[in-house]
Amino acid sequence: MGKMKLIKRCLILGLLAISLSACSNKEVEKTGTKNVVKDDEYVVKMSYNSGLCQAPFQMALELGYFEKEGLKYELIKSEGYSSDLIASGKADTFTSMLPSVIQQIDNGVDVNMTVGVHTGCLKVVAKADSGINKIEDLKGKKVGVPGLATPPAIITYRALAAKGIGTTPENMQVEFLVFTPSELQLALEEGRVDAIAASDPIGAIVAKNGAGKVILDTTVDEEYKNEFCCVSLLRPDFVKEHPKLAEKYTKALMKGAKYVEEHPEEVAKFQIDNKLVSNDDLEMNIALLKSYNFISSIDGGKEALKRNFKDLQGLKLISQDLDIDKIVNKVYVEFKGLK
Repeated sequence: MGKMKLIKRCLILGLLAISLSACSNKEVEKTGTKNVVKDDEYVVKMSYNSGLCQAPFQMALELGYFEKEGLKYELIKSEGYSSDLIASGKADTFTSMLPSVIQQIDNGVDVNMTVGVHTGCLKVVAKADSGINKIEDLKGKKVGVPGLATPPAIITYRALAAKGIGTTPENMQVEFLVFTPSELQLALEEGRVDAIAASDPIGAIVAKNGAGKVILDTTVDEEYKNEFCCVSLLRPDFVKEHPKLAEKYTKALMKGAKYVEEHPEEVAKFQIDNKLVSNDDLEMNIALLKSYNFISSIDGGKEALKRNFKDLQGLKLISQDLDIDKIVNKVYVEFKGLK
């Protein structure tokens, strides 16, 4: 499906959502004291973004997996790592990088997770001629990140702490400087930082053009290669009021991820042809998609959530008195029909 067809589809679905919400005589069910639209009339508000990591959602949409599950939906464009659309009730679903929501949950943002979608996609890249060859060499150095609470920054904190390098407020042994994603490569080349942490394809591009060398790659690092970085986020009220729809959405997303795992070449070309990625290097994008594990996992997503909570608590980035098991059981929803 071309980009214009996708846009037209969004507009048609948007109009459908408006007409459904405006209908005054539609049937409703009662849940407690709240009137709830029946499943077969509910329009799921699915937020989405561009980028390699969104491939499972993009393919589930393109291949009609959501329709095959019987879902009516409208698409809502999102930006960055934020789960704000879900927190504000403007969206029901989103595929997000897990580290970006841990602190939000700690701050009271209400969100559910249902599956780990894929692994990989984060890299730390040192300046090519810096003499920095491994993550622990960053002690006393400057690292550029796209934000102090972003997934690239968080994975760097975690990796440094695992090597005994201080990254807590009381013992910070690395200086982190914030740049926009588009500025990271230039900051590295100009020597304003000794290394950068970024999500793909930025790190891969910098390494390929010779400006930097990868010193941490979560797709192959023993500590992180099996950890799911991207997860399915759902609005809790949506899950509570429409559990069957939430399960069907999750199932369709998992099918989309499996398709990416089995057809990386086709998916990479589809993303470039439809301008769904910023990088148009087909060979690189295929290699990146092949390097991730797109066999989604319910258990794997839950384990990744626990690991991130534990590590961020150890780094004093979230509340020290947080009961991790309790919060994980609240956040993570497991459907009996999915594995």
